[in-house]
Amino acid sequence: MTNIPVVFCFDSRIILGASVAIKSLIDCAKDTTTYDIRIFHSDINLKDQKNISKLTENTRHNIAFHYINPDIFKNAPKNKGSWTEIVYYRLLIPEILKEYNKVIYSDVDVLFRGDLEELYLTDVNDYEMGMVKAEKNTPDVIEHRYYSENTKDFIYWSGLILYNSERFREEKILNKLKENIKIHKNKLKAYDLDLINITCQNVLPLDLKYCVLQGIYYNNNFTRIKEYEYLKFVYENDEIQEAKNNTVILHYAGYPGKPWRMKKPYLDYQKYINELPKTLKKFTVRDLRKKIFNKN
Repeated sequence: MTNIPVVFCFDSRIILGASVAIKSLIDCAKDTTTYDIRIFHSDINLKDQKNISKLTENTRHNIAFHYINPDIFKNAPKNKGSWTEIVYYRLLIPEILKEYNKVIYSDVDVLFRGDLEELYLTDVNDYEMGMVKAEKNTPDVIEHRYYSENTKDFIYWSGLILYNSERFREEKILNKLKENIKIHKNKLKAYDLDLINITCQNVLPLDLKYCVLQGIYYNNNFTRIKEYEYLKFVYENDEIQEAKNNTVILHYAGYPGKPWRMKKPYLDYQKYINELPKTLKKFTVRDLRKKIFNKN
């Protein structure tokens, strides 16, 4: 049996999306996998915590909640939309979960399509973490912002991180991240993504199958999607097709937005919404407003 710690960071506005992610994670687990699910948050009340925890009832998996004081990142750049201080909570994982030397972090706007044992057993001993390549790191970047301080060949997505927590602690990388928040406060465009790419120089490239964008997954011809304009400089077409055919994590980033805010969500995603208890089908005012104006 493989015990795998998986961390999600979200607030009370995204309980529905997070519940779908957690349920799909559990449903796709192999018989030999046990997930130790940890949730970092600053405002999820006890009632909602109890309802979310019920997702692991009658399973071998468990869920635990960790309250994070938002003041820890009060001086970090953020906005009032999706990118609040919650985006920085993932940086605390190695320091809070000291019982683990390796941890998986995932965003919650995802659908798990496979088990994470292979990912977790990936050797990251010589690296600070593993992430999926997003774009070539040159001054001519298309989607992301170029930083001369980032000396890596690629810019990496921060929505899926395989932490080498032991090395993270030994090298006091959290302190370096906090220092770079001060230095680059007015320059960070993608907040945690920029910050991690600037600070962490030893990153293991993970397979694209762990971060297949919805545009790739649901389109017959992925060369027509917006993201292809920068992905084509990172991956060969057959690599993208291979990841699409063997998707482990489907990430709802980019057009046309989050599936729970669509008028007609993707059928596979809607299936999970339908299977959730009513207590977790929490549509916020923001969700409903986006549903009204969403063309999809």
